Amino acid sequence: MTQKTKSLIYFSCFVLASFFYYQMEQQDKFQEQFQSKTYAETDFQDADDLEEPLEDVDNLEEDRK
Repeated sequence: MTQKTKSLIYFSCFVLASFFYYQMEQQDKFQEQFQSKTYAETDFQDADDLEEPLEDVDNLEEDRK
């Protein structure tokens, strides 16, 4: 086997190993983001249950002007 053939084989193996390592690393990062413990809390209210009158909405519109 010539030196050029050996170099081509080693280079090809290096490229393949790099590609597989990159894919595994990306999959690990995705799993970490998917399983992270960060979350947001929300508080929902029905529009029918609001105790404040609609006059406050009119005041907000006037404040924006």
